[in-house]
Amino acid sequence: MRKQIIFINTQYTNSMGQRKMNEKLQESTQYLKCCSKLELEAFNLYETLSKKINQPENCFIAGFAYDSLKCAKIIQGILEYIDAPETEKTNPKKNFSALTDSVSAFTKKIAKINSVDNEVASEILKELVTLEDQLTEAYTDYAQSNAIKIMSDEFSKLQANLNKFKKLFETFAEEKQKHKETIIEIACYFETRETERLRHAAPVVKYQNPDSWILQSSLHSFSTTPAENAMP
Repeated sequence: MRKQIIFINTQYTNSMGQRKMNEKLQESTQYLKCCSKLELEAFNLYETLSKKINQPENCFIAGFAYDSLKCAKIIQGILEYIDAPETEKTNPKKNFSALTDSVSAFTKKIAKINSVDNEVASEILKELVTLEDQLTEAYTDYAQSNAIKIMSDEFSKLQANLNKFKKLFETFAEEKQKHKETIIEIACYFETRETERLRHAAPVVKYQNPDSWILQSSLHSFSTTPAENAMP
């Protein structure tokens, strides 16, 4: 009788352990789904902006767009392999939803601008610096979390170990950091060009940019997004 009780308890313990493992896997996949959606919105934002500014700056912006699309596609490939079911109980990064919505709304506002001058371009790019910071943080948090080990275990049959998985998301984070540095350089270039324009302009009242309203409701949530919802 005692052996039977021990067997039942062992079965129960194993069952609970498997359940917790499945929940962790679901949390990990939900986090990556949020990252993928955010990257797709970032792609739309960069692509829209690239059509509003002149060469050669627009080439850099278009490059950022396709880098975001690349990240989204890689993550989607990972998720398709896992094939985890949708769940409403796991939401490891609640602020992703608001952030993604903000990017989408900002893209729609930029799309309505007829012409982006130096001043407006500089202000928009400053917002994008914060976006890249958020993406860098998202991938760095994931690479340093316990969730990535659970995900890498699912790929063990493909010889994709933990180190390879970490390297992938660390590379994403490094790429976003490089984006940020380039965006800052482009923003400074636009500011310098605007300063030169004003210096040579006639001493008249400065024309009020009709598209300046775009900046009144920009992606301020990028810099105020709470960080308390970290990966487990």
